[in-house]
Amino acid sequence: MAERLWAMTENESERDEQGRFTEKASDDDILRVIRESEFPAVTARWVADAVEMERRPVHQRLEELHERGELERGKLSPRVVIWWIPKE
Repeated sequence: MAERLWAMTENESERDEQGRFTEKASDDDILRVIRESEFPAVTARWVADAVEMERRPVHQRLEELHERGELERGKLSPRVVIWWIPKE
């Protein structure tokens, strides 16, 4: 058990001084993977996997990008949200 306290597996994210997960991808990185996707719209889980981050912080970042007008979103069901870059 003591060994587990200091060992970090490849799938675990690093945390900052407040215990929050550190961000590994910039907003530009997130927008780039959406833009380069073979799909017209993506889910937060898809983006999270592409940028190697946890889904929850990616979802929050997608919400922020949406509020700034950089992304559009649509709900397919109460639990499924898709995101896409609006046409210019």
